[in-house]
Amino acid sequence: MRPFVFVLCLFVLVACGALLMSCDDDDDDNDNDDNDVADDDDDVVDDDTTDDDIDDDDDDTGDDDTTDDDTGDDDTTDDDTTPQDPLYEKGMILPPDSLECYPEGAPPTNDCNHHGSAVAVLPDGTVAAVWYHGYREKSPDARIVWSLYDADADEWSWPEVLYDDPGRSEGNPTLWIDEDGVYYVFFVSIYGDGWNQSKVRLITSTDDGATWSDPVMLRNRYCWMTRHRPQRLDNGELLLPLYNECLAIPVFMRSPDNFATWTEEGHMSLTYFLEHMGQIQPALGLLDDGTLTAMTRDGFPTRRVKRMVSEDNGVTWTPSRITELPNSGTSIDQVVLANGHVVVVYNDSPETRFPLTVALSLDGGATFVARRNIDDECAEPPCSYSYPSIIQHPDRTIWVTYSHERDTISYVRFNEEWLAEGE
Repeated sequence: MRPFVFVLCLFVLVACGALLMSCDDDDDDNDNDDNDVADDDDDVVDDDTTDDDIDDDDDDTGDDDTTDDDTGDDDTTDDDTTPQDPLYEKGMILPPDSLECYPEGAPPTNDCNHHGSAVAVLPDGTVAAVWYHGYREKSPDARIVWSLYDADADEWSWPEVLYDDPGRSEGNPTLWIDEDGVYYVFFVSIYGDGWNQSKVRLITSTDDGATWSDPVMLRNRYCWMTRHRPQRLDNGELLLPLYNECLAIPVFMRSPDNFATWTEEGHMSLTYFLEHMGQIQPALGLLDDGTLTAMTRDGFPTRRVKRMVSEDNGVTWTPSRITELPNSGTSIDQVVLANGHVVVVYNDSPETRFPLTVALSLDGGATFVARRNIDDECAEPPCSYSYPSIIQHPDRTIWVTYSHERDTISYVRFNEEWLAEGE
């Protein structure tokens, strides 16, 4: 019995540590989660970032000429490989501090929180951004809003409310459109005091966002949270990446019928926990050979973006392995382009949420051949450009939305030719 007791005790200790590390530090820039890097961080990282470790992932992703017919962005259908002129544009969806919010017991104010955006391409090619907005993170007035980009006018529409549960805080929405043009917004609502008391919900629209359904409760229990869009798998199933806010591990929901029905996959074994603890907010990418990858936010002192791989549609996963990309314990995202290349957006720092950077991979996200900052302008340090979301448009441009100092949502539009010019 002694070995069993030892392992059980170890599991309890580690779980408690993960619980303390993860709870309620999910989105808050003011929780100092960027400042808890150990003084010997470089030594810790160097022990686990050898070339051999990174190269091991190459076997899971196939050859460098990997292509992707189903990128997770079903609207990306342009297979024209004619080189484009380098393109880079940056702007804000709305001016800072311009959308009113409603603190409890106080007059309305424009000093509000904008955070957790997700970008998507609608069936007609319109780019949409959805995020949560309220007086503060987790404040009762926080609601889900969205804005649409008018390419002819070169401007975004004024944000509209998609969903607001009065008295509850909404957060971390993600927008996905199915092959029939139905819009899906996955999000969480807080039923207690913090993110660890969230429940996963879903609203849909069958009329291009003119009206929305009543919310469906996908998980009527605490701790699981949304962040990134689902992935259509080769077997036709839909896999929604989630994470356990209480234990700080990746979890998933799987549906064979676009969430008419679904199942939960918590992967709650000791082995899975030890191989993925501290890794949250998985961003999925599907390669042409059916290999499924997930890039995750790192909650450990290694302070690197981590990557896990599945060869069986997400039923089982390899251990999380570090990549060469730094991570300050904040959200990242990835997109598989129409040509099979992978672009990851992240904060290129192990300590801060600045600058915001994109990296290009030719081998499924195992290694990277080019990096460029998409926002490195900082008038009054410290600056925070965080929680990015990334997608590719049918015209092959790449769009990123992100939290700009929490006072608005910004966006960047660029192409691979511009990114490839980076070192």
